[in-house]
Amino acid sequence: MRRGPALLAAACALAAPLLVACSGSDRPTAVRTSAPTPISRLDATQVRVAKAGFCDRVPASAVRRALDGTPQSHDAWANGDPIPAATGSGDVGHEIGCSWTGADGSTARAWVFARSVTTDFAGTLVAQAGKQQGCTAEAAKVFGSPALLQTCPQPGGLERLRRAGLFGDSWLTCELTAPASGPQASRRARLDDWCGAVVAALRVA
Repeated sequence: MRRGPALLAAACALAAPLLVACSGSDRPTAVRTSAPTPISRLDATQVRVAKAGFCDRVPASAVRRALDGTPQSHDAWANGDPIPAATGSGDVGHEIGCSWTGADGSTARAWVFARSVTTDFAGTLVAQAGKQQGCTAEAAKVFGSPALLQTCPQPGGLERLRRAGLFGDSWLTCELTAPASGPQASRRARLDDWCGAVVAALRVA
């Protein structure tokens, strides 16, 4: 997997015995509608998320809040699809995801790996996030276990904030790219609300 999710490609190269996590697909799991829970209250030992399509389950209001405006375009991809060129190289990925882009260049994205991920492999992904050039990353205490929070400057005066974490055996990522003007705390709050909406769209337990 490439783009920001180039994390997986890099981690796979370092973790050959775990390559099963990098290809194939799981049978989609039925999902149910759930009200968003603040990520600070998510119990990673209890929350389970589906490895299935979820774009149509994300409320339009959650997208607007994340973008701080109305989306101008939308992309979705499934396991085995090329990652949209606007967010990566266009290479085939092994994830299920979607993205929305606003008029000012803001983008809200989320994706879940199509195959099961072990705790050890998730730890490798967390470590790799801290090695991405120009970015800062830290192990996080919310949004899965293990989990990470990564911040990366982007061209055009934008900043990308990303959370990723393991829920059961599902590795879930959500991110917000937005203009870097103004307090980062405001963008972090939008990211956290966005991540809560994504979990609600995928949650099965």
